This record gives sequence, structure tokens and C-alpha cells, in this order.
Amino acid sequence: MSLSTNRRGWMSIPLLSLLCVPAVPGAAIAQEGTAGDPAQWVMPNANYAGWNYSPLDQINVDNVEQLAMAWTMQLGIHDSYEASPLVIGDTMYIVTPKPNYVYALDLVRQGAIKWEFRPEIPDPETTQRSACCGAQTRGLTYDDGRIFYSTLDGQVFALDAETGDAIWQAENANIGIGETVPGMPLVVGDKVIVGVAGGERGVRGHVTAYSTDTGRFRWRYYSMGPNNEVGIGSRFEPFYPDDRVPNPALDTWFGDSWRRGGGSVWGWFTYDAELNIFYYGTSNCAPWNPDYRREWGVVELDEDGGLTGYRNNYCASILARDADSGELIWAYNMTPQDQWDLDEPNTNILVDLEINGETRKALVRPARNGFFYVFDRATGEMLLEPWMFVYNDIFDGVNMETGRPRYDMTKMMFTDLEDRQKYVPDAENIAIGWCPGIAARNWQNDAFSPRTGLLYTPTSNSCDRLRMVEGDYVPGNDYTLRERGGNAPDPPNAEVVNELQANDPVAGETVWRIQFTTANNAPVMATGGDLLFQGGPNEGVVRAIDARTGDIVWTFRTGSSFRNSPITYLGPDGRQYVAIIGSQRAGSVQVTDDTEPDAPDRFRRAGSALYVFALPPARN
Repeated sequence: MSLSTNRRGWMSIPLLSLLCVPAVPGAAIAQEGTAGDPAQWVMPNANYAGWNYSPLDQINVDNVEQLAMAWTMQLGIHDSYEASPLVIGDTMYIVTPKPNYVYALDLVRQGAIKWEFRPEIPDPETTQRSACCGAQTRGLTYDDGRIFYSTLDGQVFALDAETGDAIWQAENANIGIGETVPGMPLVVGDKVIVGVAGGERGVRGHVTAYSTDTGRFRWRYYSMGPNNEVGIGSRFEPFYPDDRVPNPALDTWFGDSWRRGGGSVWGWFTYDAELNIFYYGTSNCAPWNPDYRREWGVVELDEDGGLTGYRNNYCASILARDADSGELIWAYNMTPQDQWDLDEPNTNILVDLEINGETRKALVRPARNGFFYVFDRATGEMLLEPWMFVYNDIFDGVNMETGRPRYDMTKMMFTDLEDRQKYVPDAENIAIGWCPGIAARNWQNDAFSPRTGLLYTPTSNSCDRLRMVEGDYVPGNDYTLRERGGNAPDPPNAEVVNELQANDPVAGETVWRIQFTTANNAPVMATGGDLLFQGGPNEGVVRAIDARTGDIVWTFRTGSSFRNSPITYLGPDGRQYVAIIGSQRAGSVQVTDDTEPDAPDRFRRAGSALYVFALPPARN
């Protein structure tokens, strides 16, 4: 197979197989009224099912070459935007990274500011220090005339969408112990549900529900601990036997290590209205060093490589909860006793799939551990055998009877070399190289198109080398207990840094892929015009891609980086628009005297701007 490389650093691979897939039966669609209207974009990922898809098709494969800038707006923040705008009626809403301002823009007047909301952040220095990976927020959501969002320090706000006035405010995090709130809120019925980050600080993850009308606290449940604190009761019916035990989120932890267990909730929520269940993934276990969460230096595997002792439920897991009561319905530990920082913040895509001649209510997940999963979203059963979409050498698959990944003992982490040598006699070092590095894919939005039946995922091709170290838990401080262990091994096709993949969830195969030789793993959005839109974070371009073939059919250079998903909507003039925010934090790009003229760093200057594109208006 031939590859062609251009100066932008991407390689296009011919179509592996072109599917003729009918429109896939719909999954849960978002809020009644507003989110059923394709003219608007009312929540992150467009709908409750997490598709990040719009049926709008004015802009399509046949005319996208005519797409041009309609208007732009400088946003004045020197940081990376990971939250996409919302559009409700003739107003666009934007939330900034630090200091988490909200702007309402008038679409009739090309983004003139209607109002702005500036929350008071009492201790911004501690807040930013507590955050793992930048002062981020990942979104606003809208319901019944109100905008809901969280600030990084854990304040939850309901704002009047017309005026920007705060209707209520609640406190959801303790920054003193390292809790922050970068994730999206989920509005279901009369509740807004919010998670908390802090897995790198030894935070015990939780989700909390507040009344949408008043902000009154409704319930809070944790990712690990006693059954009553996790929401495990008579309705908990997990599919696999390792979870059908009396105290699955407590007895799978050594001693009281569950109190500092990670499993934070900082990614995306999805929701099935018919089942009344919402879904989310949890972060890494804390600390990364597994000896603090099991009997020191002891690993218990069955004859097939499945972990049987101290599985550390439920970090690096999927959780399914009742949207009214918060009760846990089912859970699945994707990377038991996670030792590799394999968070699972990415979207659980809800879609009805035809499998073996039967329509199944599925949950589709290309996971951070490099395996592609298809679950029954009512029960947690794996409907198809997980397959590797990004190289992983930690385990080679999943036992479909037990649900356990088949671990490679040589990749298990230890603090002491003598302990490792009990299982790997020829081991000479406690530092271990492993793939897929920190992530086969991260939080960046996927997109699902019901027209193609394909799921589009930005992926990473990397490995890492770590050693485990000893240390004490100090509230609010780093609690990973690991350090770099030397040069990381090279993954297969090491020249490929990232890919945009189109994967068929039923056939279990990658249909096409675009390979990038420089970092390009930005979120992706799909449309009814059989197009994908994606920013190029390392090249300063926005691109449109043929959703069926993977051909790049349009690019526009902005001179900025991109870390948020594009959106699309119908403007007040009835035309379809595509909007995206370009951004780059200050001080993170180095341009020197000998930097090449077309080097990617020259197109990633500090600053932020909103770009809005449209086709030329029709001539009378």
C-alpha cells in the first residue's frame, strides 16, 4: 500500500473497504424540543447519545470547496479551549478556560456580545495548581432557558440564558484536596449531574446531582468504597462474575486504599432516555503505583492471564447509573488494577446496532487502553469480542466468559525488583516499557454518523517507560508515585504520531485512516453532508474530510492550534455554519532563529479566536 506525505505532515491511506451501510437505528436523542432541532447545538457532543453529529447537509462533499470565512472574533484568552460553543436560537454561548467566563454572542450581528458572566474564583492559584492538565473546562449545556456549567474550582452555576444572571450557585469540589471540575454537566429531567477530577491527587471520584431549579443537593455517589457510598443496592446487576460479589467496590481494594482511589469523573456523559440510565467512564486508579492498592508485590492471575486479586473497582471503568436515583445499575472494570494511567474519560457512544440479525441497544467505546468494545447498554454484556484498534502490549484480548483482560505478566508494575523477579525471573529492572503509552486515545470527542454507520476517532500511537516509587499521601499534592524510567520503546509504525480512524463497530475493523507524522489528535464532528470537520492542532488548519473515503476535501489555515470540536448550526439567515475555536496557551511554543519557515510551531501562536465558516450566500 503506498503512502503519500505532504509538507503538512499527514499521510493519506487508500480506503480499506467502503461500507454500504443503511442509516443506523437511532439511539437516545437529547433534550426534547431544543436538541431535536438540528438548527441548534444545545449540549456537548450534540445529543444524549454522544454522536457529535448534525443532520444538516447544506454543506456537503459536493460544495465544501466553496466554504469560506463568514466572520471571526478574538476571544482574548491565552489558553487552550477544549469546550465547544453552544447555539440556541440566534445566540451562541462560549465558555473560556481560566478564568471560566461565559459569553453570549448575537448571531444576527456576527458575534456582537449580548452579555458576559464572570464568576468569582476565590483562590485561582490553588485551583490551577490542583488541576492535572491545564485550567480547562469542557463545556456548557442548555435546558429550559438556562445555561449550566462548572468552573474549574467546582462551582456549579445555572445562568439565565437571556440575561446572563446567575439563578443559583452550588459548591461541588474541595480544591484543598485536589478536586477540580473540568468536565461537562449533564441535565436530565430536573437534575444537573456533575463529576469531579483529581485522580493524580488521590481524590476519590464521585458524581453529584443538583436540582436544576434551585441548585439543591440531591445525591452523591463515589466510584469506590462501601456499597451505600457507591450506590450499590438491589438494582445492581453486573454481567460478569467478578462484579457479582457482596462488596465489589470495597473488597477489591487493599485496606483503606479505596479512600484515595482515583476513579475521578472528568469526561463526557451520555444518557438513554428509554432505560433512564446515564453512562460515564472513570479516571486512573490512585496512586499509579499498584503496590499501594494490593498486597505489596503480589499479583494474582488466573491461567488465562485474568487478574483475580485486588482488581480496584471502579477506576478505569464504565459506570451505568439510574438518572433519577443515582443507583449503580452495572459497571465494568476495563483495566483492572490500572497501573498505566489508563483513564476512560472518552464518550460512551449509544447506538442501536444490528448484530447477528438482531437489533441491540449498544454502547460503543474505543477505549484508552487500545481496545474497541461494544456492550449491551442495558446489561453491560460485551456483545462482540473487543479488538485492538491501537497497538497494546499490556494485554492481548479479553476472556469473553469472565470479562477479564488477559494480562502479560512482564508488563505488570512493581516497586521492588525482587518482587518483580518472583514472576519474571530474568527481569533486570523495575522500569517497564509499555504501549499504548499514556493513551491509545484520550478525551477528544469522537463522532458517529448514522449515514455511514462508522465511528470516527482521533487516536495516538505511543509507548512509555515508567518505574514505580514510594511516597506518602499528602492532601492536594501529586499522588502518582511513579517516574520516568528511561527512553520509551518505539511502537509499530513509529513515524505515525496520530491517526483519525473510521471504525466499523459491527465488523470490528478500521475502514479508513489518516495518519499524521506530527501531533494531530483533535476532536472530530460529523454531518449529514457526509463530512467530518476537525481542527489540526499542530498545523493551524481546519479541515473537512469525506466521511466515506477519508479524503481531505477542504482546508483553511488559521495560524492557531485546535483542541475543541467544531459545531454546526443554522444561522438566523437560514444558512448552515461551521464554528470552531482556535487557541494556544502562552509560552508553550518555541520559535527560534533556525526554525524552518513551514515548521508547525510557526502556526501555533498564543491566543484564541472563534472562526465561523459558511458557503457564499445564494445570488438572487
